[in-house]
Amino acid sequence: MRKNLAIVFLSLTFLIPAVSHAARDYGRNPIDFGGGVYLVLKYGEITIADDVPEDGSDIRNLGFAFGKAVNDVISMEFEYTTTVSEDEDYGGSGSSVSLDTVGFFVVAKSAGDFYGKARLGYTRVNRDISDVDAAPGIVGIDWGNNDNVYGIAYGLGAGYKFMEGGAIELEYMLYPKIEDVEFDATSFGGPVFEDDLEVDFVSLNYVLSFE
Repeated sequence: MRKNLAIVFLSLTFLIPAVSHAARDYGRNPIDFGGGVYLVLKYGEITIADDVPEDGSDIRNLGFAFGKAVNDVISMEFEYTTTVSEDEDYGGSGSSVSLDTVGFFVVAKSAGDFYGKARLGYTRVNRDISDVDAAPGIVGIDWGNNDNVYGIAYGLGAGYKFMEGGAIELEYMLYPKIEDVEFDATSFGGPVFEDDLEVDFVSLNYVLSFE
């Protein structure tokens, strides 16, 4: 699912600028968020999973990004999101899992009312996890001692500027992996193994620019 979404967003990033160029009224300015500051409100689903996303988490995060345009294409953003609906039984383990994210990003946007965007930045992902010991019928999970994961985050999105100073976006982001998570499935006759878990975030954004 994550790979399919990435392909869709990548396609949108290339196709939307061409469509918007053909459809745009040339008497209007392209979307540049004013050469000033803007606020992004975002809400969506975070998934923590290996190669089988359906076995991942069910976490909802709410957050914001505060941005400053450098020119008509490039802007800088500070982002923070926090969990408003946590996964109370991650992977059938009985573990309650939530995530907070904070990071700084460089953002590139195409011109037009319909636009594509790409984001690249450095983030910290903070895990809040209540673990339980392995018991009959429960998969034991050892997330390690470090509650913070640092690293590169990146993603793609597409948006529509429906009014002066306002836009809506659909965005897909990949955050740093949570490495060396140990799964104990011996209660089911399975193995004890380690895995690296991907963290991705699909969000619906509302952009308010101060032009």
